Amino acid sequence: MTETLLKKPQNEALLLQAAERYGTPTYVYEASTVRERIERLRSHLRGAPVQLLYAMKANGALPLLRIMKEEGLGIDAVSPAELELALRIGFEGNQILFSANNMTDDEMDFAAQEGVVLNIGELSRLERFGKKYPGESVCIRFNPQIGAGHHRHVITAGEKSKFGIPVAQTDEVLSLAHRFELNICGVHQHIGSGILDTETAWKACAVLLDVAAKFHSLRFINFGGGLGVPYRPGEQPLDMERWEDLIVSPLRTYRDRHPSPDLSFRFEPGRYLVAEAGTLLVRVNTVKESHGRTFAGVDSGMGHLVRPAIYNAYHATYNLSNPNGTCRIYDVVGNICESSDFFARDRAVQEIREGDVLAILDTGAYGISMASMYNIRSLPAEVFIDGTDHVVIRKRESPAELIDRLYPEL
Repeated sequence: MTETLLKKPQNEALLLQAAERYGTPTYVYEASTVRERIERLRSHLRGAPVQLLYAMKANGALPLLRIMKEEGLGIDAVSPAELELALRIGFEGNQILFSANNMTDDEMDFAAQEGVVLNIGELSRLERFGKKYPGESVCIRFNPQIGAGHHRHVITAGEKSKFGIPVAQTDEVLSLAHRFELNICGVHQHIGSGILDTETAWKACAVLLDVAAKFHSLRFINFGGGLGVPYRPGEQPLDMERWEDLIVSPLRTYRDRHPSPDLSFRFEPGRYLVAEAGTLLVRVNTVKESHGRTFAGVDSGMGHLVRPAIYNAYHATYNLSNPNGTCRIYDVVGNICESSDFFARDRAVQEIREGDVLAILDTGAYGISMASMYNIRSLPAEVFIDGTDHVVIRKRESPAELIDRLYPEL
């Protein structure tokens, strides 16, 4: 394993300065990367009527949401609080799709009363919606029976998935729509997360297009998100030229064969737009040898970035304080009382010394949004950098501040 195989951050000096200025652990998000990813994706969607909805679950930081709004994206919201936040930011109801899974009656009512289209993936919920809101518009989430993703826990379609109405039950959807005079304005699918396999994505798109042909008043066909990013050194990014040829070109053809001034195609990128924009900065406080292994212990843990623990996810680890050091093999571990608390195992990193600052890369998606305060540890600080402007999104709480907030009666 040589140093040349290390995946490097785009701006080492900026990140090291952020660690010194704001301390650690800290998430840093760079606006330029988000805007570049939006433009890259749009450049491969030209010629088709496409609307992008940002999958807010990836990261709901306010500056990121404001970029999405400035760039004209809509929002995919999966909880009442996400919906509330989108509305407060200034997204209009018609820019939001509410895709809560196994939603309650209260959640259904909240979205409906805000004028937001609901994305329903269960026949029983569709029936309850029809009874209460006859004649209204609704989107149907289908399960195309094709799933994909970087880990089995993120595959959201197929025979073992809880998501969506199986395409085999399309006639039952049509029957309920007729019964309650519902306007099926959209059809939707989402097959998984972290997808780099364009061929599998197209197979699912083709299934949804076949389903869409059975509905005659569609305003949109939503192919979901899940576009992957390269996490590992040497891993190739999504081949956007191939993606355009295999997926976008057929959509243009479909649009030509089904001319309608109202029909558009939707995609819901989340990870693709923000993952590579984020870095988790941590500081090494312990280096120890044990039974032939070298452990580098840091001031963060699985409560701040749980993806390695639950998905065995790979996040490149780079020593900002010793970028030219000789690579050695380390287990980079956290401060949580769990054996699964690690950032990297058997990983080549430039020589790590106590006090060094490490950058955990590509953590802008499903990092802070999945974080917890397990062991009653404060969440990391969050910093947004746009050119020369730095904004502290979240301050890191001291132990006393955290307890005061959680237990004000003490």
